[in-house]
Amino acid sequence: MATEFLITLFSSVQARRQRVIFGLLKRRLTVSTEYWGLRYNLLVYVGLLPHLDKNAFDQEIARFVNQGLLVEVGTDTNQFLLTQKGVVAKQVYQDKHYQIKYMNMATQPLANVRDFQQAFWLANQVVSEASYHNNRYYPLQVDLQTKNLVKRWYKQVSKEGVIDEWVTGITEFLQLLPPITANQLVATWVGHQTPGLNLTQLGLPVTWSEMDFYLWELDLFAYWQRQLTKCRDNQQALVRLWQLTQRQSLVSPGIQTTLQQIKQGMSMNAISEHRHLKIGTVREHLLTAAIRLPKEEFPYHLFLTSDVVTYLAQHLEGDIDEWRFTDIRTSDNPLEFFLFRLYEIYLTKNEVSEHATN
Repeated sequence: MATEFLITLFSSVQARRQRVIFGLLKRRLTVSTEYWGLRYNLLVYVGLLPHLDKNAFDQEIARFVNQGLLVEVGTDTNQFLLTQKGVVAKQVYQDKHYQIKYMNMATQPLANVRDFQQAFWLANQVVSEASYHNNRYYPLQVDLQTKNLVKRWYKQVSKEGVIDEWVTGITEFLQLLPPITANQLVATWVGHQTPGLNLTQLGLPVTWSEMDFYLWELDLFAYWQRQLTKCRDNQQALVRLWQLTQRQSLVSPGIQTTLQQIKQGMSMNAISEHRHLKIGTVREHLLTAAIRLPKEEFPYHLFLTSDVVTYLAQHLEGDIDEWRFTDIRTSDNPLEFFLFRLYEIYLTKNEVSEHATN
């Protein structure tokens, strides 16, 4: 497990919940986990460590506490702050290890990046061997879903033009990278009589761990995906492979339907009755959409009316993380909590927008 990396997910000014960070890394998501992931600015890490073991994770947090790097705070258990010693440890780690530059869960689910990476590795080997007219080789071991995806892709592309298209697509991306980074990335790929180099063979910083290598590769593929979204030639071989891997959307089809119906003027109660959903499920759909989608894509104005905003603004002040629903609650109507949480999300999105423009 990437034990030392975990210290970078904590803050010295914002108490963060252990269970939330684990849920984000593992992709065990609830509306509450995603909301706090938004507040912590950690949504980029959703699904980063899908095989993370809970006991090992808890033991690592306990070790940080024993070393004086984290301190448990507040009445709510499992909330931690970085100590001054922890701040130093976090800075030392960040100075010596890879820092994400391109990954952004708000525009591309991490699962899609990982799927594209795996599919590219196998497809690149297939094209490389084909360029040498070699059909007897040991293919990379990937999951069956990726293997079938690449098979389907290879049947679709023109065998006469695929090699030239492949080289062109790769070259266009590599030219965007510093030459040394481009050379190192290419050196990791498996091809005809080319096994692909590992971390210790690439000349990467000696302080890097396998976690850094994992993040570095994943981050570059996230950047590559961003560039492929701009490509106008949808029939280009590399673009077609990338499109096949984009199986996860920011929000599920069910959530998309709920959001569309709300925009069309249906009430939450009407949606609940029409689709036989619990009203709580409809509210969760909307909160999830607000968290995941860019601010301009969610109809906040339909819920956060001037009267609602005025009331909330009068009764809530200071740090959003310290706000309590009981401070504004007036009845047992669950809609009140929905509006409270939606208001917090809206203000958080504003904070992110302001930070991005400064």
